[in-house]
Order: sequence, then C-alpha cells, then structure tokens
Amino acid sequence: MERERETKRVAIACQGGGSHSAFTAGVLTRLLAEKLERYEIVALSGTSGGAICALLVWYALLKDDREEAARLLDSFWESVSASSPKERVTNDLSVEAGRMQGSVATPLVTPYLYPEWAKEGLTELLEEVVDFGEIPRLVTGSSPKLLIGAVEVRSGEFEVFRDAEITAEKILASCALPVLFRAVRIGDEGVYWDGLFSQNPPIRDFMREFPDATTKPDEIWLIQINPQRREHEPTAMADILNRRGELAGNLSLHQEIDFLHEINGLLPYLPKDRYKHIEVRKIEMLRELDAVSKMDRRPSFIRGMFAYGEEQAERFLEGVS
Repeated sequence: MERERETKRVAIACQGGGSHSAFTAGVLTRLLAEKLERYEIVALSGTSGGAICALLVWYALLKDDREEAARLLDSFWESVSASSPKERVTNDLSVEAGRMQGSVATPLVTPYLYPEWAKEGLTELLEEVVDFGEIPRLVTGSSPKLLIGAVEVRSGEFEVFRDAEITAEKILASCALPVLFRAVRIGDEGVYWDGLFSQNPPIRDFMREFPDATTKPDEIWLIQINPQRREHEPTAMADILNRRGELAGNLSLHQEIDFLHEINGLLPYLPKDRYKHIEVRKIEMLRELDAVSKMDRRPSFIRGMFAYGEEQAERFLEGVS
C-alpha cells in the first residue's frame, strides 16, 4: 500500500496532426486541471501541432503555473481558428480543394512559389504566447524536459531539439509540412521538415534524458492522434491515401514504443541503477476523420476537437486517479 502512494514520474508525449492537435490541447488542459497528487510531470515531447501544445505546457510549468498552461493552450487555438469572414472563406476553399485531390486531378503547387504568409503568421502567434528570450533563464537543472522532433531534409537524420535551446524557429521546423510550408533553415545547422517524418513523437529520448533509473519516468502518457484502427477497408482513393498517411505517421511511433517494451523485457539483464520498468499509457483520438480535416480551422471544428480531448482525458483519468 505504501508503494502505491509514492509519487510517479510522468512524461507526456504529444503526436502531431495539424488541426487535430486541438484534441491534444484539450487532453492537456484536462490533465493539468486535475491535481494528480501522485503524479509529477517531468518531461514533455511533441511533433508538429503536438510540439506546439507540449511547448505551451512546458513553458507554463517552467513558471510553476498550471493555470497559465490552460490559458496559453486556449489562447493559441482560438487565435489559430479562422474567425474572420475572409479567413473562413479561405479555409473552406482550402479544405474543399484538398478533398477534391482524392477524386479529381488537381495541380500541386510547391510552397516555394508563394510568400510564406502561413509561416509568418504562425511565428507571430507563437511569439505572442511564449517569450522565447526568457526560456534560458527559466530552465534549471530540476525543470521538466522538453523534446521537439524534426528531420533534417538533406541528410535524413532525425533531430531532437531540447530545453533551453528551444526557439520559435525550431518549433516551426517541427511543423513544416512539406506540401504547405518551405523547409525551415536554422543557421548552419540544417534544413528541416515536419517531425511527423522522424519520431512522432520522441519517446525513447526520455530514457536518454534521465541517465539514472531513479530519475527516469515511471510512466509515459501518449496522446495519439493517428488512429491505430479503422473499422472499414478504404476503397475510395481519398480514403486510401488517408489511411496510408495514418499508418506512415504511426510507424515511427510503434518503433519508439517497441524499443521501450524491449528494454522492459531485458530488465533482468540490465544494470538496475540505469534501467527500470516504464509503463506506456495511451489517450487516443478515436474519431474517423479524413486527412484534409487536419487543415480545417473552422472555430466549430477546433472547439469540437478541444472538447473531445477533454472528454478522452476524463476517461483516462478515471483509470489513473
């Protein structure tokens, strides 16, 4: 009984998925609203939209303010929503054009042929809610860890950006979906695309961040956006492409989790001062949505995904509280 009352160290991993990441924001908001006295958040990771959600929570935790985390998540996703009449028309046209690609031959236009308005707008939003210049001062040895996934385009090497080195550019690198954004250049370090092509999200790196068994997470809570299962076989081209994307997005995730399971199975043969059993728990987005809805910024859709995330987190908490 005494063992059950011990505080458990938790790392939260946030899978990416455009507007579907509002689900992640809802999950995190509900988790942070709970006291969860037996659980301490020691790390967060994320890719793409999940990277943004992880960043906002981590930034608030650096300031020891969980209520601030909920405010930042709500503020960011409200700002992302297509609220003005012009934005709504543009959003509806973009979503409809995206859906037509699955059934009608439509031209694909490289993002290098038009201005980087989307990148500039996202940069402005991030800098409104996060003072990136303040981060190095806030990070201490006891602060929660933050891991952001991206991939270097030319070498194909996975990259994980960490803690005090986090900048708006590095968050954008994790969000740079190639068909919509140009690759993000970061000084002489490289040219980066979306973290969905690398570790979606980083998980095994939680092990590396904490070298001692006593400091490693006891549990990893995974917020999974890409559905693991589908009820029906996809037959329409749009559905086939969507399912292919989901499976590709989950491939790196499965590799990350399988690595942890393998370590758990080898514990009898590994040094006890460096390794321990780590439990993986999932909070899943189970709605069957198409890939194009990841671009949908209608306020009603964003709010609906946010609320659904809170509902799924509530169900999850019933099993851990």
